[in-house]
Amino acid sequence: MRILVSAETFGYGPVATCLNVVKELKKHDDVTVDFIGSGIALEQAKMSGYFDKYYICDVFDFESLKKFEKVFKSYNIFFSSENINGAIFGLRYIKNTYYIDNLMWMWDKVSKELEELKGYFISETMPCKKNFDRIGCGIKNPIFVGPVRDLNIEKCNIKKNQLVINIGGASSFLSDQAVINNFYNKIINDILSTPEISRFNSIIICGGSGAINSLHTDVKNVIIKTLANEEYLKVVNESSHCILSSGLGNFIETLNKDMNIMYLPAANYSQLLQLQYYKDMNLGFKMLNWDNFEFYEEIPEYLDEATGVKMVVNNIEKFNSKDYRDLINNLVKEFLNESQEQYFNHRNDFYNSYDRNGAHIVAETIYNENK
Repeated sequence: MRILVSAETFGYGPVATCLNVVKELKKHDDVTVDFIGSGIALEQAKMSGYFDKYYICDVFDFESLKKFEKVFKSYNIFFSSENINGAIFGLRYIKNTYYIDNLMWMWDKVSKELEELKGYFISETMPCKKNFDRIGCGIKNPIFVGPVRDLNIEKCNIKKNQLVINIGGASSFLSDQAVINNFYNKIINDILSTPEISRFNSIIICGGSGAINSLHTDVKNVIIKTLANEEYLKVVNESSHCILSSGLGNFIETLNKDMNIMYLPAANYSQLLQLQYYKDMNLGFKMLNWDNFEFYEEIPEYLDEATGVKMVVNNIEKFNSKDYRDLINNLVKEFLNESQEQYFNHRNDFYNSYDRNGAHIVAETIYNENK
């Protein structure tokens, strides 16, 4: 069974979701999996070692996809992880096209073409039913699953005096990479300038190579690198403190780890809305979002993604243009001088409410429908 797989070039979420499904698919000896994509998605796909072949293609762009028409025609199964245009294109040539969506709760609409898919998997890390009833009734084959992440990792009870700063994939075809790089370089150095940071024996800063390779700091005991997902989960599990981008993966993968967590300001539209959700759930995280700054203007729900991202990037550009080091230092100092232990039980209860077999359900559905 040969399967072609794509993941949207939009942070870590799509490719991490993809890799968790592929890991399950490859438990079947008769399955081979090939990858088509570019950027951060291709980088993580190669680091995983799961794939036999790689096709370098900007799968968000129909013109780029058209160059691989013959490739698509050579497969009978296509799995798209949050790659909308790839799924639409794939369905033209591959009847057995599947799509997974982590953001059903956010969308303003669902593309008509996606309603015809062999399987439309809806991953519920945040509640999706309300918005699905509003925009998703035309989907012919919806399948609701839990978070498509590895939720069976045992927590580490002996923590290192270590801080992890994870900026996520920090790359998107909807954003100017230079603006994003400047943002992370600025805010990371503001964080590291906080005197209390010196208490840590080690600091690991990780994320997509596009932004990570542009980071520079003179602070000692700092390691800056891009990690494969499994290596990152090991590092997080043994650390006492985390400062994270607010992606759904970071949220679900740290929720039960009994650690002190601070979230960075949103770098895209979904992250902005996710931060509000985490706050509403009263999980005791330290939040650094754009509403901490005097320039913030409210960004509404249910925008189309390009408009939402543009509004978030406008905040990033305002941040980049002015000195906010004192504000950052004060928030980081508060974070490091407070314990979040009183929230650990609540977080664990919240975590335990999730179904933990999302990746397995997706993989087994694809396999059993095509064997």
